[in-house]
Amino acid sequence: MPWKYPFVPLKLGVFQELRDAVLAGDPYQAHGWFISRQNPVLSLPDRQNTLEAFKKMDFIATMDIIMNDTGWFSDVVLPEASYLERYDPVLPVGDQVFIRQPVIEPQGEAKSALWVFKELGTRLGLGDFYQYTDEEDYIQQQIAPLGFTLEELRLHGYITPHKQEKPEEIKFSTPSGKVEIYSEALAKAGYPPLPTWEEPPQPKGGEFYLLTGKVGQHTQFGTQNNQLLHKYQDEPRLWMAPEAAEQLGLKDWDLVEVTSPVGSVKVALEVTKAIRSDCVYLTPGFGHLSMALRTAYGVGASDSVLHVTYTDPISGGQALSQTFVSVKKA
Repeated sequence: MPWKYPFVPLKLGVFQELRDAVLAGDPYQAHGWFISRQNPVLSLPDRQNTLEAFKKMDFIATMDIIMNDTGWFSDVVLPEASYLERYDPVLPVGDQVFIRQPVIEPQGEAKSALWVFKELGTRLGLGDFYQYTDEEDYIQQQIAPLGFTLEELRLHGYITPHKQEKPEEIKFSTPSGKVEIYSEALAKAGYPPLPTWEEPPQPKGGEFYLLTGKVGQHTQFGTQNNQLLHKYQDEPRLWMAPEAAEQLGLKDWDLVEVTSPVGSVKVALEVTKAIRSDCVYLTPGFGHLSMALRTAYGVGASDSVLHVTYTDPISGGQALSQTFVSVKKA
């Protein structure tokens, strides 16, 4: 919805808004959803809203290396080659360009995303939009302006392009080309042109800020089914400060019910001094619905069940610290 979020690049969009557009049929009724390297059933707030949007679909296809939660609700799951089995587009970091290249052949029927997109586009009569013959040709076209070959990049794993002389004056990607403390673009769109303090929403009595965050053992929502990592990660509990727990008559390891405006979960309590008394914390990436995840299925609770969808009107990002929850003994 570019008219709703004019500062969000069109190629990125606002992912969580897809569901509302599907449910409302606005600006048109969507009938199919192709999902790659995303797991909206677990990664988006308000999981029930995601599942309701899925019900409106005539067809859902997911491409992933595992049968994740989104794949579990899909009509077709395409097996993607893992990072050890595929090429990915080159990645520039600083003044160097890095390559991810396969070290083993893809297992079973797995294919790289670049191969799948090319084949689907060709078979749908959209081949002109995929102007590469294979993954190697794609990368060769990427690095051609740098004056290096794919063989050189593969040999070293990275290349350092020849440095160009920097212009005397640095220009930023703003209308003025300078660092803008006062933003004309924001002003024209009806937003404060200067950074303005806005008092954040406050929880009511008996409510807590719901916080979530990453942990060292896992990568987002995709590694909880790894048996080795599972071995080194205890089933997450809900963190709560001692004074808050005492006020509610709760103690360590109690089974509690956590409720927000959009959902409710049951989870064991961890009483800890590592959190403020007006906050609770739940590790994301658990509470999987896919029974194909034999290690992760049924372990822990999903924070996406609880999070209310709040979208920043300028960046389109999800505000994940504005959901308030109540906690009681289950």
